[in-house]
Amino acid sequence: MFNRAGRSILSQTFLLLVGALIVAQGVGLASFYLLPPPRQEGVALARIAERLQNENRVPPKDVPALQVIHQADAPQPENGLVSDTGLTGELAQRLDLDPQNVRIYYRPENVRIYYRPDRGYRPDRSRSPDHGRDGRNAGIVRRLGEPFFYARTIAAAKIGNDWRVIHTPDRPLIAAWQQRMVAYFVIALLALLPLAWLFARQLVKPIHSFADAADRVGRDSSAPLVREDGPSELRVAARAVNGMQGRIAEQMREREAMVAAIAHDLRTPLSRIAFRIESAPDSLREPIQHDIEQMKAMITATLSYVRGGSQDGQAESVDLGGLLEEIVASEKLVDRPVSWWGAAPHGPFNVRGDRIALGRMIQNLVDNAIAYGSEANIALEERDGQARITVADRGPGLPADEVEGMFAPFARKERSRNRETGGVGLGLAIARAIARDHGGEIALGPRAGGGLEAVVTLPLAAAT
Repeated sequence: MFNRAGRSILSQTFLLLVGALIVAQGVGLASFYLLPPPRQEGVALARIAERLQNENRVPPKDVPALQVIHQADAPQPENGLVSDTGLTGELAQRLDLDPQNVRIYYRPENVRIYYRPDRGYRPDRSRSPDHGRDGRNAGIVRRLGEPFFYARTIAAAKIGNDWRVIHTPDRPLIAAWQQRMVAYFVIALLALLPLAWLFARQLVKPIHSFADAADRVGRDSSAPLVREDGPSELRVAARAVNGMQGRIAEQMREREAMVAAIAHDLRTPLSRIAFRIESAPDSLREPIQHDIEQMKAMITATLSYVRGGSQDGQAESVDLGGLLEEIVASEKLVDRPVSWWGAAPHGPFNVRGDRIALGRMIQNLVDNAIAYGSEANIALEERDGQARITVADRGPGLPADEVEGMFAPFARKERSRNRETGGVGLGLAIARAIARDHGGEIALGPRAGGGLEAVVTLPLAAAT
């Protein structure tokens, strides 16, 4: 099953691009975090010895400084740090001190640590990378024979009456180079997001234009043709819509011409019949004349419905308030039960359209209300940028399942075709066609307290 209320193409394209960027950046980040990082520059044993011996000497700018602290007692090993007698002796030799006055604890490289109660934490020499070459220095990386420490290290020497101690930090969880790479990826992502958004908008812009043009064609077959621009797929679709619009307009013209011809051909024999029964007795002439008038009315209504789908009048700014006041005043002159529902509207309610067609639409609704509800109450208000016209009656109303069927051509609540009890069933169909031609809609619904109300919504426009 397809999801009818799916995401827009804009959001889908934007999310697709953002997702692709995140995946690409994620792969890069994963490669930096999961693959072995490049080894950082370690601290040489010679550097430690020099710093312990000459703590006041200023190191070169390209060599990181090692802070020396003084304390009375020898430092103690921390958990995870080990010591080695060979390294301790080597450091003591460089300092020209007794090994008893030298301490060095370090975190070995790639060596499993085990604990012995008599000797504390010690390296497992069987797994040392140096095992077999120099068993004394387990877990230490040597470069040209010089030991280097890359992780947490504590080195101390007793010179004079106190201990000089150097602490080197452990390897950070996120190294400096990793932080720089994360910043790079974040900056790259933020820089690409606006480009992705602009790309998505540029992609869907012609689609929106095409959809608006197709909607205009659906409302009015005489609307301007859809512009054939944008991507190749949209140009093909635009040509298809333009072709469809031309065929629909041609079919409408043929239908109107056909119905007009039929109506003309029917009126001629009806006129002959009316002429020939002039000499007939009144008891025969009056019923036949009544049938002839009813047939003429049906032909006229059918022609009006066929032509109702096209706006023949000139589009102009129409004040609905003034139009409704004219209709109410005209109906009161002939003593028909038409009145305002509440106060008369104040202020302009301007819409763009054909004044004659809009008046015909309202008149049809008023006639229906009087025919089936004995009275017509009219109201006009503005709601959400639209003009809302309500024509209500106090008739029996309609069941909810029959409301939509009343807009079908020739549908009537009263099933006969007697003009005195209702019309031929085209009033609502014509009214809806006119409303839709003006970008609006008509809906029927129950009236509070009993009856039926027809609600017309039309988009408001600025007065010209």
